Amino acid sequence: MSNIMLEELSKAIGARLFVQFTYNGHTYLVEPHLLGQNQQKEDCLCGWSTEATYAPDAKTGWQCFMLSYVKDLKTLEKRFYRTRPGYDPYDSTMTRIYYRA
Repeated sequence: MSNIMLEELSKAIGARLFVQFTYNGHTYLVEPHLLGQNQQKEDCLCGWSTEATYAPDAKTGWQCFMLSYVKDLKTLEKRFYRTRPGYDPYDSTMTRIYYRA
């Protein structure tokens, strides 16, 4: 995975900034919380999805996004101020954690 993407997401988590990206053809607005590697050794981002455009089946809430499918990543100037219910900074689906909120 791109070190630039990992660095940008780490900064967004640390500053509690929303990120926006395209994932499987849909645009997501996400509060990023956890960046790491899953059990399949894929880099991924776990965050609270607040909105997805053009995705009728998209839900708000906790989601994990494989970074290999993330396109057009943007860090926004908009901040989030709280951690959503259910956040686990030691997520057991992650074998390695790079950065956490």
